[in-house]
Amino acid sequence: MRRMLGALLAVGVIAGAAAPAHAEPALDWQPCAENAEVECSTVRVPLDWANPRGEQIDIAVARRPATDPARRIGTLVYMPGGPGGTGVSSLVAGNPFAADLAARFDVVSYDPRGFGGSHQLRCDPALIAERPDVRPDGPEHFERLLDHNRRASDDCRARSGAIVDHMDTASVARDIDAFRAALGEQQLSLYGISYGTLTGQMYAEQFPERVRSLVLDSVFDHSQDTAGFLVTQAEAAEDSFGEFAKWCDRDAACALHGEDVGAVFDELYERADAGELPQPGGSKPMTPQDLTRSTISAFYGPDWHALAAELDELRNSEPIAAARQQEPIPNPAAAFCGDHRIEAGSAEDYAQLWKRQEQAAPHLRGGVGGALAPHCLDWRAPVQNPQHVPEIRTAAPILILNALHDPATGYNWATTVDSHVERATLLTYDGWGHGVYDRNECTLDAAHAYLIDGVMPPEGAHCPAVQPEPVQTAVRPVAPW
Repeated sequence: MRRMLGALLAVGVIAGAAAPAHAEPALDWQPCAENAEVECSTVRVPLDWANPRGEQIDIAVARRPATDPARRIGTLVYMPGGPGGTGVSSLVAGNPFAADLAARFDVVSYDPRGFGGSHQLRCDPALIAERPDVRPDGPEHFERLLDHNRRASDDCRARSGAIVDHMDTASVARDIDAFRAALGEQQLSLYGISYGTLTGQMYAEQFPERVRSLVLDSVFDHSQDTAGFLVTQAEAAEDSFGEFAKWCDRDAACALHGEDVGAVFDELYERADAGELPQPGGSKPMTPQDLTRSTISAFYGPDWHALAAELDELRNSEPIAAARQQEPIPNPAAAFCGDHRIEAGSAEDYAQLWKRQEQAAPHLRGGVGGALAPHCLDWRAPVQNPQHVPEIRTAAPILILNALHDPATGYNWATTVDSHVERATLLTYDGWGHGVYDRNECTLDAAHAYLIDGVMPPEGAHCPAVQPEPVQTAVRPVAPW
């Protein structure tokens, strides 16, 4: 397949494809405490980039040096998803890239400001846990939601200071450029996954001449207004539900084979709404939002086999705890709300927004962002990086990777971003799940040819789907992105 793809690829030009002049890094690299094979450091940056002489904060960074230094091309920045994903922990756990890239690049990542080792935001977990149900339920409920958001943002500010005002991806992009300078690099190669693709777009918008190459894997569309965001998220999630139902219909390995999967889910949703659905591994009833979030998380892999078994067990009130274990992530609201102006002027407006997303997702009743966006209403921090169409004018072409059936950053977003970026090529993975880079040899070859040699896939290129197999681990990613 490598030879076949190589024959099909069209040659593109990446600015600075040859190794840039490399100076000794100014960062004080030391072995990471958790893994001595990885180097850790910090870079000092302004809390507020509009006030560079003001308060300073430390951004945690990590590096895996190129395994073939003689053939080193430069630095490849791994931009984690989230909001809330931490790149330092990702690098400590392992190299996110295959050996071909690990040989040619120093792989560097970071903890986004406000998370991990980068001036971590601190909020009262008990207050966050008291969040009202985000589904509309009249004017009183709407006011309770707004009041909670105000109190939560005030609490985060009281515990953490002004970082709550500066966790947007445009600021994170400035932090990346600060450690680019500290590394002595003229240009960077960058790879963003999920919410990290928004950081990548912000970097390319602000520093187009610094981009040697940029991969946007499972791409975030920052151009949607409130209604557009909720509806397109719901469409993507419901599309993945439909694909899951089709698989159950054709594959006898599905625990719900031969049944109306949509009807099974709707029954569970009604039981959750009535407070009668047991929480797997817990003492509290499962809420409708819990059910939707857990189901969408299973689409990330996708982990269809375990999801079908779980829904079947839930139906029989014998849920299995192992299938629903999830990795906790920090409260992402401050970062998301710094990037999004979410608007609903009244309880009636809010109810209409929910009606539109429920129409787009008649089973799931919403998408990944539907549970997060409402917490930006009356969030008391400025929207530093509101939604807009990024003006990206890089000399280097940009590679977009997206699954045809992605539950979180849907294909509807990928085609929109592709149309917005003048020098972009969209490579479609004709399968399912969230994240494309290492789906198969075709996706790996395309990403490696671009990052190493500047070879772009032709317009309209596709990589074949890989049928989902049972996932061996019981730990799932947690929505959002």
